[in-house]
Amino acid sequence: MWKTGNQGEPSTLEQARRGVDNAHLNAKVIQLDLANMAASPPHSPSEKKDTNGVATPKQVASAAVEASNLRSMSETQKAKFKRLLELQVVDLDALRELAWSGRKKGADTEQEEGEYRDMVPNDYDIQAAERSVEDDTALRQVVVDVPRTAHGVPFFAQKQLQKSLERILYLWGIRHPASGYVQGINDLVTPFLAVFLLPHMEGAMGDETETQFPEEDMICAEADAYWCLCKLLDGIQDHYTHAQPGIQRTVFRLEELVRTTAEHGFAMYSRRIDEPFTQHLESEGLEFPQFTFRWVNCLLIREIPFKLAIRLWDTYLAEGTHMREFLTYVLAAFLLT
Repeated sequence: MWKTGNQGEPSTLEQARRGVDNAHLNAKVIQLDLANMAASPPHSPSEKKDTNGVATPKQVASAAVEASNLRSMSETQKAKFKRLLELQVVDLDALRELAWSGRKKGADTEQEEGEYRDMVPNDYDIQAAERSVEDDTALRQVVVDVPRTAHGVPFFAQKQLQKSLERILYLWGIRHPASGYVQGINDLVTPFLAVFLLPHMEGAMGDETETQFPEEDMICAEADAYWCLCKLLDGIQDHYTHAQPGIQRTVFRLEELVRTTAEHGFAMYSRRIDEPFTQHLESEGLEFPQFTFRWVNCLLIREIPFKLAIRLWDTYLAEGTHMREFLTYVLAAFLLT
């Protein structure tokens, strides 16, 4: 079982952004890796405010990172992290265990796997006449979308993988009638399925060679991917309900963050770097929904290399109920770097 939400190792996404010019949004705003915190020395006494008494951009970014790191922790968790990080030699295994918010193999996951196994024959492997009109329409939409999923990743062009995606997406849709299946959700499940099938692959994911997975491995990976998709979408299902209010709110928060002129915290740092960018958008007549709707709908998976998406998904899950807030900062970083 993949340990989702592992914050103990630096993410590829974060590493890739470390060298970006400070004139753009510093990538440390989305750095959540506690191992990096442990490895970083205390602030040097020479890191003082500038001559005008205003915090430097580096200090503001550092404060934003610390706030981001701690916002989803209880006081007990904070105390445990503090004790671990104060040790002369940090126990990374203990740090990973404390940071992890995923699911271990056990009675609960075995029960969920059994439930998924029952769904397939009961709800998917049935005659078309047994489906409602709504379910039949949803299945047809899934069938249309699956071949277009993860375009450019040969792994998902395989017929066996596409059939697996079809089952997962259709079953998720009929089990979540508030939204049902919506275009865009097809991309969100791909990192999960890839990770759970990776141990059974004969070559690298980018290879053109087709891998035929044993049926038992396939159904186990499907079940895990299905329940991880449920966990990912539980907090953002209003992204996919009628009129997609969740997406609209996220786009509004992003625009508010980028355009803000407040004189405190991260907002002050944001104001210092994005005024020319904001003026550029206005001069071109561009509105945020025009170019950010797809970003939010697909959680950026279509905009970044697939391998980076796997790491980003790990952090989405680690954020738990604060995923929306984290997503806004990721979008800002992506927009301004």
